[in-house]
Amino acid sequence: MPEHEIAGLRSLPSWKVRVASAHTIARETSAEEHYKFIPERCAELKTPTLLLLGGESPPFLKDVTQVLHGALPHSHLAVMPAQQHIAMNTAPQLFTGEVMSFLLP
Repeated sequence: MPEHEIAGLRSLPSWKVRVASAHTIARETSAEEHYKFIPERCAELKTPTLLLLGGESPPFLKDVTQVLHGALPHSHLAVMPAQQHIAMNTAPQLFTGEVMSFLLP
């Protein structure tokens, strides 16, 4: 994450909570490493799903988002230009606009 985004996170009211829960990161990372995604299990899902992706997100996040988009039959992919993984903090109007466009077409 670029330093300016970290500085932005530090300025948010949620920063203290994020720091306080940092001890859970190792457990969450371990769970992610052992999870096996089976795209076929999603084939019958009928729930509309919005996938938000930052246009400047790291390649691994872009890749997994594309896999999910391909597996979820009723998904919509919105790419937010010039954003990374935390657009809800760095570009809240853009983020909210995408969510509202999805919820209220």
